[in-house]
Amino acid sequence: MRSLLSLRPLPHLCVLLAASALSTSQALAADFGWEQIENNVGTATSRAIAISGDGRFVVGNVSYTDSSGPMNVAANRGFVWRAADDTYVLDQYFGRDYSNLTDIDDDGSVMVGTLFGSLSTEAFLISTADSAIMLLGNLGGTSSRATGVSGEGRIVSGWGDLADRSLRAFRWTYVSAASPGVMELLGTLGGSDSIGRGISRDGHVIVGSAQTAAGVTTAAYWIDTGPAVEIGILPGGGASAANAASADGSVIVGESEAGGRYRAFRWTSATNAMVDLGTLGGLESSALGVSDDGSVVVGQAGQGVGVYNGFRWTEASGMLSVDDWLRQSGVELATDITNTASAVSADGSIVVGTLRNNKAFVARGASTDPSGPTAGIIAVEDYMQSFNGLPRHIFVPQQVADLAMNGANSSPMFHRLSAGQRALWATGDLGAVTNDFGTGPTGTGEIGFAYAPTDEITLRLALGTSYSKADLDLGGFSRVKGSYILPEISMAVSRAVYATLTGFASVGELSMRRAYLNGTGTDLSEGAADTRTLGFRARLDWLDAFAFRDATFTPYASFTHLTTKTDGYSETGGSFPARFDMTQGSSNTVRLGLDGCLDLTSTVSLVSRAEVAHRFEDQAPNTTGEIIGFTSFDLPGAPVEQNWLRGGIGIQTKSGPLEGQLMLNASSQDKGSYWLSATTRVVF
Repeated sequence: MRSLLSLRPLPHLCVLLAASALSTSQALAADFGWEQIENNVGTATSRAIAISGDGRFVVGNVSYTDSSGPMNVAANRGFVWRAADDTYVLDQYFGRDYSNLTDIDDDGSVMVGTLFGSLSTEAFLISTADSAIMLLGNLGGTSSRATGVSGEGRIVSGWGDLADRSLRAFRWTYVSAASPGVMELLGTLGGSDSIGRGISRDGHVIVGSAQTAAGVTTAAYWIDTGPAVEIGILPGGGASAANAASADGSVIVGESEAGGRYRAFRWTSATNAMVDLGTLGGLESSALGVSDDGSVVVGQAGQGVGVYNGFRWTEASGMLSVDDWLRQSGVELATDITNTASAVSADGSIVVGTLRNNKAFVARGASTDPSGPTAGIIAVEDYMQSFNGLPRHIFVPQQVADLAMNGANSSPMFHRLSAGQRALWATGDLGAVTNDFGTGPTGTGEIGFAYAPTDEITLRLALGTSYSKADLDLGGFSRVKGSYILPEISMAVSRAVYATLTGFASVGELSMRRAYLNGTGTDLSEGAADTRTLGFRARLDWLDAFAFRDATFTPYASFTHLTTKTDGYSETGGSFPARFDMTQGSSNTVRLGLDGCLDLTSTVSLVSRAEVAHRFEDQAPNTTGEIIGFTSFDLPGAPVEQNWLRGGIGIQTKSGPLEGQLMLNASSQDKGSYWLSATTRVVF
C-alpha cells in the first residue's frame, strides 16, 4: 500500500493542521523533467511520496528555485515519474501556482493531491484515462486536501475545513470527467476535528485521526461512510494518527505518542491491538506505508539526535534501515544515505522515499529470480542522467556513416579519371568527436577500384570499415563497429560542372555501457545490438569556377540522406538494467562549400575546404523500452544540432601514376570534432 503523508520532523502532529505557506512562481512546462530542473532552474530537492500498486509510477513533490523571472523565487510542484519517461512537474491549474501529489492508483492513471495559491487550497484529481483535471470541492470552508486514492482510482480520501473552521475527514467518489463526484463528510470520535490520511486499496477503509470528546487526537478508521472507529494510543501516549492501510484495511500503520516520543505502530483487526515497531536506536519513528498484505511496513526512524533513516519492517527481520536492508541484498553503501521511506509497492519489493541529500529515491531488494536484476537504490534525477546517451543509438552509426561519405570521400574531383583509365585507392579518416562527457575516437578505412569508360564518367566501388566511440556519464560509452560498401558515379553534366551520386550501405554492432549510481557505488548495465545504415549523397561541383591570383576555386553543393535502424536489445548486469526496443531514424543534410587549390610546384598543391551544413531534423527519434522488472519508458528524442561549419587544409601530391591527398579537418558540429583525411591511389 502507498504511504499518503510525507513525514514531517517528529514529533509535531500539528503540522497536519497548518496550511503550507508558499511563494509565487512562474509555471513550468508540463514536460519539464528532472534533468531540466537540475540543469536549468537551480538547486532542486525532491520527495517521493507514493508509488502505484504495480510499482511502475512514483509521485511526490519537488522544490526548486525558479530563476526564469526577474528574481529567484522558491517554488513547490507535484511531480510524476514513470522511470525515465513522462517525468513532469505539474503546471499551473485553476489559477493556483503550487501543487503536490500525494497518491496514485494501481496502474498510474489517477493521481490526487492539493493545489495551493492565492485563490484557495483545494484537493484535486488527475485522470489520464479521461484526460481530466478536476477540483474536488470543499466541505463548506476555504480549503481541502486529498491524501489518498483507492486502487481502481475511484475513491479519494482527504480532509478539509468546515464553515466553523473545524476540520473533517472526507470520502469522495469519482464518477466521470463529465459527472464529478460528491464529497462526503466523515465523523469524529465525539470531538470537533477529524483528518483522513489514507485509504485501503479496495477503497472501503479510510484511515487517519479523529478527536474524542475530551479533545484527544486518536488514530481512527472509517468503513465506507460509517462512523469513526478508534484504534487507540500506545501506553504512556497522548495522541496518535494512522497513515496507511493494507489492501483490505485489516492492517493499519501510523505513529503514536509513547512516553513523550512518537513511535511507529502496526495495528491488525485480528488482534485489535497496536504494536510498537521500535526505532533504529534513536527515540522516534513513524510508519508511513504498508504492503498489500500488511507484512511490510516502511517509514522513518531515528538513529540518534537529529539523525533519521528510512526503515523497512517485517515480522521476521524487525525494523531495519532501508540502507541495511539493501546491504543485506548486496548493495554497496559506504555510508547511510536514506532519510525517509514514504511508500512501498503492493508486494513490498520496492520502496520509495527521500535521501539525505534531498533527492527522491527508488530502492529494490534482491530478486528471487537468479536471472533477474540485482538489488539497488537510485536517486531519480541521477538515474535519468544515464539515459542521456540513448539518442546515440542513432547518432553514433549515422556519425560514422556521414564521415565515410563526407570525410575523405568528399573530394570526388580528386578521383576523376580519363577514358580507359583505372585506379586502385586506399583512403581513411582518423579523428575525435567531443560531447558533454568527453572526447571519443572515430575513424574509417577503405580500399576501392575505379574505372572511367569515357572522359565524362568515372565509376568507383569501395569496401570499408568504421569505428566510433562516444563517452557517456560516469564512464559509460556508446561504441559502433561496422563494415560498409560505397558505390559512386561521377559524370560531367556540362563542360565544367560534374554531378556525383554516392550510395552507402553498412552493417555493424552497437555496444552500450550505461553507468549510474547505485547507492554510493557505480553500476554498469551493458548491451549490444546490430545496426544497419542505408543512404545516398547527391553532389554538384563546378570545377575551377573562378580563380584568385594563382589559386583556383571549386564551389559545390550536396545533399546527404541516411537512415539507420538499431535492433532492440536487453542489458545485462547492474541493479536497474533496461530493455530497448528497435530504434530507427533518418538524417537529411545539405552542404554548401568551396574547395581551393594552389599549385606550389608541378607535383605539390595546397588544398583547402570551407563548408556550411544544415540538417533538416531538429530532434532525434524517441527511444522506447522497459526498465527490467520495474516499468516501461518512452524517451523523447534529444535536440539535434542543425547548423555547423567545417574547414580543412592540406596538400595534394602527384608522382607518376601515384597520387595522394592529406587534409586536416575541423567541424563545429556538437561540441566540436576534428579528423585527418588521407587518400592515396595508383592510376593505370
